[in-house]
This record gives sequence, structure tokens and C-alpha cells, in this order.
Amino acid sequence: MNIKNIFPTLVLFSAALFFAYDILADFMAKDEALLHIIIELFVFLAITVVLFGEIRRLKQVKVELSEEKSRTARLSGELLAVMRNQFVQWGLSRSESDIALLLIKGLSMQEIADLRQVKEKTVRQQATSVYAKSGYAGRHELVAHFIEDLMRDNSLGT
Repeated sequence: MNIKNIFPTLVLFSAALFFAYDILADFMAKDEALLHIIIELFVFLAITVVLFGEIRRLKQVKVELSEEKSRTARLSGELLAVMRNQFVQWGLSRSESDIALLLIKGLSMQEIADLRQVKEKTVRQQATSVYAKSGYAGRHELVAHFIEDLMRDNSLGT
């Protein structure tokens, strides 16, 4: 959690401590008016209520963030499973499936060749085979096949 999220909580906590100290000091001094002490006590209680609300909100944000991270990881895994199933339907070999994944990730032909320790010409041949088996003309169409539903904005009617 970053400082921007906890800063209001720290400010409220500091203010609550200040008012608690001030109320005790005023009460011990016995020269402050009762109305003054009551007003400070009211402010202290208000700050304390807001502080506990802020702490509860921070806990909820932390839970939501954790759930969202888990959901994102799960969706990532599901997307990979969908891709692998589609590769099987297209009849891609294991090597072609690996090439397809790396193409979708955006690696260049040379980067894929370096990663797989093969010649760039081999990668190009396998990529051509992936495109032929999938029925797509190139990398952009291949990527679009998998992200089209993710990119659909229902508010635009597309």
C-alpha cells in the first residue's frame, strides 16, 4: 500500500493523539472551562469515528486489491488455456504453438529465434505455418482473434 492511501489515516491518527493529549492536559490543569473540554472531547470522538471508518475502508481496499489480483491471474491462466485449445483445433504442432504464443506476446522474429536458439528463417517458416493453419494473414489478425472479445465495448454497440 502506498503513502497516498494511508496518509489520511496517519493524519487522523495524529489529530486524535493530539486531542487526547490536549484533553488530558486541560483536565489536569483544572483551569480550562468545562465547555472547552467538552468541545475538544466532541472533536476527539468525531476524529476517532472517522479514523476507524478510514481504517475499515483501507482494509476493504486491501481485500478488493487482493481479489482483483487473484482474478487477473485466473483470467490470465484461462486465456492461456483458451489459446492452447485453439492451437490444438488449428492443428498446430508444439513448436508452432510456442511460436504463436511468442508472436502474440509481441516478440520480434529475431527475439523468438534467439529465445528458441534457432535461425530466424526457421521462426519465419513456423510463423507462416501458424498463419496458414489458423486462416489468418499475419500477427495482427492472430492477436485480434484472442483479444477481440476483451476489447469489445458494449456501450459503443460493437
